[in-house]
Amino acid sequence: MIEIQLLDGRVKETLDGQPITLPPDDAWLVVALTLAGKSRLHARTVMSALGVSSGTLRKRMERFQNRTSLTLASEGVKADKAWRLDRDDIDVDAVRFLNLADEVRRAGDQSGDQAAAAALALWTSGLPQFTGLPNPAPEMYDRLEAAHDYLVDRGRRILIVDDQVGDNLAQRLGRSRCEVAHSFDEFEKYLPALDSFDLAVVDLHLTSTYADATGDTIVRRINAEGADVPVVMITLRPPENRSVPEWIKSLGLVDVIFKKGDGPGADMAYVAQRVDELLREGPTALACDQLTHLVQRLRRKARQRLRATRSEADYLRAVEQMDREADRIGRLAAESRLGPARTETELFIKNYGE
Repeated sequence: MIEIQLLDGRVKETLDGQPITLPPDDAWLVVALTLAGKSRLHARTVMSALGVSSGTLRKRMERFQNRTSLTLASEGVKADKAWRLDRDDIDVDAVRFLNLADEVRRAGDQSGDQAAAAALALWTSGLPQFTGLPNPAPEMYDRLEAAHDYLVDRGRRILIVDDQVGDNLAQRLGRSRCEVAHSFDEFEKYLPALDSFDLAVVDLHLTSTYADATGDTIVRRINAEGADVPVVMITLRPPENRSVPEWIKSLGLVDVIFKKGDGPGADMAYVAQRVDELLREGPTALACDQLTHLVQRLRRKARQRLRATRSEADYLRAVEQMDREADRIGRLAAESRLGPARTETELFIKNYGE
């Protein structure tokens, strides 16, 4: 039995449990052949990609078969030759991944959860990349990456807090599993389950007059709870008396997205697109970065206050303690431990001021 792994960022082949060492050119051929499906790998493609002449091609492919124990069927001669992989007794993780993704699509909604989990467990570091060589199977790479995006998106849980366009946005984010709270009171019902969400999308204004800043209150509550869920703020209007970058840092937001309209008929396409982009960028790491920036800014200001109010000895002791606390937050943020980093940041703010 031959097992071929392609979804760990490199090509791994084992024969009856024993690993086979593959040089880069052979690894490229393994991918090209295993992902060719019912198609054939043509000699001209191999010669162009690997710099092999027509005179040495036959021996090159024979060495490949001997080294990998893969069986190839061929047709044609010389530059018109083509090879197809005999798939008997071969297991390829990328092929299983696509089969599971197709099973999930057929099952729909939540009934495909087991197959989706099995597929995502196969995808560890993604598809192998070959420095100095062309993509061995461009169409299949695209198909695999699209299937991966689909499976990741459908498994995500998003909490939307918006009084007017929440349901519309949830429809736009249809592959994700969205829950919608239309008010602060409805949001509070989700407090015990915040850590079960991958992202919270919170509207700044939860009244039709736009006179409130309830979104800020919600984010501060999430921070105070030490929840792990990262937060994106959405708003029709920018906040007054503060810049957007400063607003993002002060609350530890992932980002702020501006709506193009409000009300039931508002187009949420841009907001949904940006939410999808942020999810792929890694919202937890982005939120942790903002907390780190906030703590560094607070530390600089606190140093100035401590210098002005303490003796030199007291100042040095206070700064040493503050630096230890700030460094601890930095380590938590670097490890993407958003909840503990939030808890420590709230304490840091209490001790050293905002």
